[in-house]
Amino acid sequence: MKVNPSLYLFTAGYPYGKAESFLEDEIQYLAKLFDRIVIVPLSGVGVPSRKVPSNCEVLKPVINDRKKQYKKGLFCAKSLFPFLKDFLIKKVFCDKRRLQAWGVAYVLVNNLLKDQSIKDLFSKIKPYDVCYFYWGKGSNLLSYFYRGKAKFVSRFHGEWDLWEESSGSYAPLRKKLSESLDLAVFISKKGEVYFKSRYPNCNTAVFPLGSLDYGVCDIEKNDNVVRVVSCSTVYPLKRVPLIFDALNNMISHQIEWTHIGGGKDFGELKNKVATESKPHLKANLLGNMKHDDVMAYYKSHQFDVFVNLSTNEGVPVSIMEAESFNIPVVATNVGGTSEVVTEHTGVLVSANPSIDEITNAVVKVLNLNLSPRKYWYSNYNADVNYKSFAEKLLNV
Repeated sequence: MKVNPSLYLFTAGYPYGKAESFLEDEIQYLAKLFDRIVIVPLSGVGVPSRKVPSNCEVLKPVINDRKKQYKKGLFCAKSLFPFLKDFLIKKVFCDKRRLQAWGVAYVLVNNLLKDQSIKDLFSKIKPYDVCYFYWGKGSNLLSYFYRGKAKFVSRFHGEWDLWEESSGSYAPLRKKLSESLDLAVFISKKGEVYFKSRYPNCNTAVFPLGSLDYGVCDIEKNDNVVRVVSCSTVYPLKRVPLIFDALNNMISHQIEWTHIGGGKDFGELKNKVATESKPHLKANLLGNMKHDDVMAYYKSHQFDVFVNLSTNEGVPVSIMEAESFNIPVVATNVGGTSEVVTEHTGVLVSANPSIDEITNAVVKVLNLNLSPRKYWYSNYNADVNYKSFAEKLLNV
């Protein structure tokens, strides 16, 4: 008789906090195939802020006190030799970015290895159970230290957990990691090619993320206002002020711009908009919203263009969601974005676009007859993508 394995889902913080909202959709499909899921958040404070399926157990976060994590992460006999060896062979000491990446990984891994709940987990886990790491950094290094104890699968997205260039062309213990994973999963073909070129012996697969079908907005447009929407955290990587600058420069159009998302630079953005907006531009800065509320907002508001000007990406779920509502897209050609923004869905701009390039792209999208929802349905429908991925995990 075939035994149904347990799934151990390692997250950065989910279901604590507000991040990793994509997991809220994915876990519903995982819970239908696995009888038991144990969620292992790396960090978090207080109590979980989101509900999980009834067959999910949530462990306490490994790190719940930022100050204590450094003291706890200073030394661990189990990790000392491999980290020191990596430090010397990769010449970590020669690059500030490598040194920072190495230090962060060293502290996090030591916290994980010394945590009693992690020790208990791996003392009871079965070889047929599946450890699924949602990110390509952090907790997934446990696969190296507990190699053979279970089946190990790690997703790699791109923005910060895959591309090594952002940390001096270096990722701590990545070769060891590639050798210990049973499967490395990528959300884009570009990501898989990138990883395979460096670690050719690792077993890999591409399973795109997806978004649920909430329908489309059926409000008909009855004016000449161009309605633009963006949705992201407000911090340098997302370049939200550049969206404002570009739209503020489109004086030949009446524009209403809605931005969804807060963040550490949200206050600065509000001040910029308040002091610099030209008469043709109306800005709605909505701040943070729950995921379901964002989807409801798309359903009840008509938009002409979705804009994403990130400096780096995996394959943005925010773009998939916009396309599911049949909203055309203007986005930077970074990471795997070109796989979701195509001739059928929108217009790509360069990785570091000028204001004129952005405004020209917006005007171009307005004049094209695009069918983004049709492309989304064929490629990024969560009901298809997450089902197939859950089946792969079950039979890894």
